Amino acid sequence: MKILKKPLLKFLSYTIIILVVKNPIVYADEPDNQEEQDTPIAKVLSVATGDWNEDERIDSAVLMKTNEIVELYLYLNNKENEQELVLHKKDVVWSGAMEGTEPYLKPKNKSASLFIHSENDSIGRNRWHQRLTISYRDEAFIVTGYTYDDRDTLDPQKGFSCDVNLVTGKGFKDKKEFKIAGQKIKLEDWTQEHIPKQCIAE
Repeated sequence: MKILKKPLLKFLSYTIIILVVKNPIVYADEPDNQEEQDTPIAKVLSVATGDWNEDERIDSAVLMKTNEIVELYLYLNNKENEQELVLHKKDVVWSGAMEGTEPYLKPKNKSASLFIHSENDSIGRNRWHQRLTISYRDEAFIVTGYTYDDRDTLDPQKGFSCDVNLVTGKGFKDKKEFKIAGQKIKLEDWTQEHIPKQCIAE
């Protein structure tokens, strides 16, 4: 497993902040050959910190976009006070290329959970927001919640909202309760196929 020592992590945090605020895209040098042309172009989308495993040590998460694929890196602070990479999830959510279409991370208030937000809030008539709730349970990151809403900018009567606890199976669609079979879905196994049918736009 990859480990980031504390001084390096501090430096990385400053670097990420600079990349996000000033120049979020990391470019390779002008390619001279095919091998250099294939060098991935990476963009830091979001960074979050929290105590994911509730051991009173600060952990971290980084969301990056590499060649149009959104990747999530989750780190836990080990006993040596080093950030250890424990999960790397590729294609975790969708991302567009402009403001209002890029995903971001947000720690859940007063909780060890992490939100992964994705959205289309700027292109076309169909606008939507999606939120995955990630929690650390039994030494694994699982998707504990799914939230979605969409709207039609040309037809206010269309659209819906959906929120479901995937562990208990209790959910609400447009404030009406529904029930599905509860399950613990590991983040590494998560795909669009796990989204409850009640939360899929028709």
